[in-house]
Amino acid sequence: MRTRLTLARAFLLLIAVLAVVLGGLVYVQGTASRAAVADSAAVQRDAASEQVGARVTAYLGQADAAVEAFGARLRAGSCPLDDAAAIESCLFAVAAADPNLSEVTFTHAVRTGFADDGAPQLAAGGRWQVSVYRDRAGDGARLCTRRTWPDAGRFIATVRCRDPARALLAAPPEQPAGVAPDPAGHPSFITPASRDLSGQIVRTDLSYAELDAALPERERRVVVTAMQAIERSEKGGGDPAGSAGGAGGEAPRGIEDRGALLGVVRAGLLARHIADEVAAIRVNHDPEDPFRIFLCDAEGRLVTPVSRDDRLAAAGDDLRIAPLHVPPMIALAVRDPALARAADRGAPALGRFELDGRAHDVSFRPLAGTQGWLVGVTGPEDYYLRALRGTLRRLLALTLGVIALALAGGALTVRAVRRGLRQITRQAARLQAFDFAPEPPRTPFRDVADVLDSVEQAKTAMRAMRKYVPVDLVRELYESNREPALGGRLEDLSILFTDVRGFTSLAETLEPDRLARLLGHYFSAMTAGVHDAHGTVDKYIGDAVMAIWNAPRPCADHPVAACRAALACVARTRALFASGAWEGLPPLVTRFGIHRDRVMVGHFGAPDRFSFTAIGDGVNLAARLEGLNKLYGTTILVSDAIERDARGRFAFRRIDRVAVKGKSIGVEVHELLGERDTDPARLEAARSYERALDAYFARDFDRALATLGERADLADDGPTRMLAARCEALRREPPPPDWDGTFAATEK
Repeated sequence: MRTRLTLARAFLLLIAVLAVVLGGLVYVQGTASRAAVADSAAVQRDAASEQVGARVTAYLGQADAAVEAFGARLRAGSCPLDDAAAIESCLFAVAAADPNLSEVTFTHAVRTGFADDGAPQLAAGGRWQVSVYRDRAGDGARLCTRRTWPDAGRFIATVRCRDPARALLAAPPEQPAGVAPDPAGHPSFITPASRDLSGQIVRTDLSYAELDAALPERERRVVVTAMQAIERSEKGGGDPAGSAGGAGGEAPRGIEDRGALLGVVRAGLLARHIADEVAAIRVNHDPEDPFRIFLCDAEGRLVTPVSRDDRLAAAGDDLRIAPLHVPPMIALAVRDPALARAADRGAPALGRFELDGRAHDVSFRPLAGTQGWLVGVTGPEDYYLRALRGTLRRLLALTLGVIALALAGGALTVRAVRRGLRQITRQAARLQAFDFAPEPPRTPFRDVADVLDSVEQAKTAMRAMRKYVPVDLVRELYESNREPALGGRLEDLSILFTDVRGFTSLAETLEPDRLARLLGHYFSAMTAGVHDAHGTVDKYIGDAVMAIWNAPRPCADHPVAACRAALACVARTRALFASGAWEGLPPLVTRFGIHRDRVMVGHFGAPDRFSFTAIGDGVNLAARLEGLNKLYGTTILVSDAIERDARGRFAFRRIDRVAVKGKSIGVEVHELLGERDTDPARLEAARSYERALDAYFARDFDRALATLGERADLADDGPTRMLAARCEALRREPPPPDWDGTFAATEK
C-alpha cells in the first residue's frame, strides 16, 4: 500500500520549509549584529562596575581622611597628649565633620621596641584611650565621648553624650561605664603599631565595632575601620607618655626622637552605607533592568546584602553576609571561574554561565584598598538583544504574511481539525488521570464531535461508578494493568469506624427524602474529613463510616493520618451543623474508633461482584473501640498501637485496659484529645486521671479515688465516673489475686 502523508505530516512539512527560510534570515541578521551588541554590553557592565568601585572607594576614603586629619593635628601639636580636653576636642571636630563616621578613637601607649615577629613591645604604664562616637545611626544621633584609663591595676571607662551642635564646654558630666579591657591589647592597636605596618593606614574588613563589644550581637554596629599608628615627625613637642585619660607612664629615654609612637587613631564607617553606594548604580537606564551588582570576596562570599532580611555570619576573623535566599543568578555568578581569575590577576575578568536555559554574563573587578573585595555585575545575555529580536520579528512577520496569503485556506482547515484532535487528546488524558468532569464538545466537524460524544458517555459512566467504588482502587488497577481477582493480602492498616449517637431516634422523626438529604450532607462532610487525611472510605453502613489508610495506596504515618481524619471530621460536621444546610436540627454526636493492625485487605465477594475491603481481628477491634465510647461517654477512642505511633503529634488520655467482647486479652484504650497544643488545663486533668488509673491497676483504690477527687473539672467526666464506681465496688469487695485491672466489656 502506498504511504500517504497525514494531515499532521503535511503541516509539519510546511513548517519545516518556513523554518529553513526564517532560520536563514535569523542567522544572517544575528551573525552581523551579535558581536556589536556583545561589545556594547561589555562596555556598559565595565562602566557600571567602575562607577561602583569609585563610589565605594570614595566612601571608604572618608575613614582614611579622618585618620589623616587627626594625625595631622596630633603631629602639629594642636592636640597635646597631656591635655585630655584637647584630645577630645580634636576627635569631636573630626567626627562632627563627617556624619558617616561611626567613631573616631585615639589610643595611647608607649612603644619600647618590637618583638621578633614584629609585634610592638609596650611599656606597662601610659595606656589610655579617648573615643568620640555616635550612639546610633541616622538623624538624631548624639556624639558621645568614652575615656578609658588605668586605675589600681585595671582600666576604668566613663561616658558622656551631647548633641553635635553643643559646645564641648557645655557637655554633661561623665558617667561611669564600668571596668574596660586594656585598650592597647586590642588588634586595632597592635596591628597598625607593628613594625611592618607602623605609619601606614590599615583597613579592616567588615567587623563589629569594638565599642559595641558589650552589646548583644544583634545590636552591634558593623563597620569598616581605617587605622594608623601616628609617629613623631620631629624632636620635641609634648610628652608621648602623657596622661590624657587620667593616668600615665614614663617613656624610656630616646622615645621622644623621630619615629616614636604617639598612639594609634582609628576611624570607623558604618558598613550598611556600602550597600547604598552599590545600589545607587544601575547597569542600564531601565526600571526593569535585570542586571545585579554586588560585592563579594575572592571565595565568593557576599559583602553586600541581596535583600533586607539578610543576616551577618562570622567568616574567620571577618563578617560576611549570610543571605536567607541567594538569587540563583548571583549564586551561579560567584561560582564562575572568572572570580578566581580576577582575584589572582588583580584585573577585571569576564565569565558566562547558564541559568534556566538562558546565557548570563558576569564580570568581576578587584576593588583597590579593600581586603580582597571584588565588584560583580551579572545579567542575562539576551537583555541586549531585544532590539535585534524586534528586527528579526518584523522580518519574520513579513515573511509569514506573504506565505499566509497562499496557505490561508488550508491553514484554517488544518487549525480547525487540529483543535478538534487536541480536544480529543485532552479528554483522553483527563480520562487517564481519572478526571471525569464534563466538557461539552466544541468542534465544527461532525466526525470529531461523534468521538467526543462517545468520550463524554464514558465519563458519565465513570462518574457514576466512582460513587460506588474507591477511585484510588480503580486507579491502582489501571496503573498496574491488571484485572481485579478474588483474594487479599496481609497489610499494615489503620482502620477507623464511626457511628452517630441517637441517629435512629432522629431518623424516626424525619420524612425519608429529608432524612436522605441530611444524611448526604453528613456523609459529604465525613468523607471530606477522611480525604483531607489521604484516607479511603471503605463503606457506609447505615449512618456509620468505615475508612482505611495505607491501602489501596501507601500512606506514610497512617496512624497520624487516621487521627487527623477524626479531628477533621469533627470540625467539618460541626461547621455543617451550624450552617443552614442542617435546617436547624440538633447537632449529631459522632463516635470514632481507630486501630492499627495487620489485616487481610483485598477483593472479597462473588466472582461477578467484588467488594474491596479489609477483614480480620484488627477490623473488629476498631469497631469495638467505637462502641466503647458509649460505655465511657467519650467520642474518639484509639488503641495503644495508634497512640504509640501518634503521640508525638497529638494529645491522648489513657482510659482503660479493656478486653472487648469476644476477646480475653485486654488492650490499652486511649482517648484522642486533640493536637499537641490542646488546652493545658485539659491536659493536666488527663494526666491526673491517668495517675488515678495507675493507682487503680496497683490495687490502691483509696489513692485512686483521692486523686480523682482532687480536680473538680473531672466531676462530670464519663471515664472518671466509671473508674470511681469501680474503685468503690472493689474497695468493698477486693478482687482476686490474679486480677490485673483488665475490664471485660460485655457489649459491642
